[in-house]
Amino acid sequence: MIEPDYDFAIEVMPKIEGFWCNFLVYFIYILLLSVPLSVAIFIWWKLNSIWVAFLFFLLLLLVKGVIISKLRVSSIPFSQREMNYKTLSIIKWYVGKNVCFYKED
Repeated sequence: MIEPDYDFAIEVMPKIEGFWCNFLVYFIYILLLSVPLSVAIFIWWKLNSIWVAFLFFLLLLLVKGVIISKLRVSSIPFSQREMNYKTLSIIKWYVGKNVCFYKED
């Protein structure tokens, strides 16, 4: 069976311009990195149980993975999803395509 020819084009990562767009990128990144650990430390301090804190940490790591996966699916083009991206790159794709998009003249 002969496969049809497709035009394969690599889409370039959108440019993040402006203070607030860059601030949003790094704010989301720091939020995703720090929330699981800070919530686990808070629960350990409040409940005085390291096991409950560890379970919350694992649960929030799972939630973080789901959030990053949703950001990846909603922003990165289908033909480029097989490539490996770091968390910061996924957030830059998301903010560049869905939040801070600029029309080129």
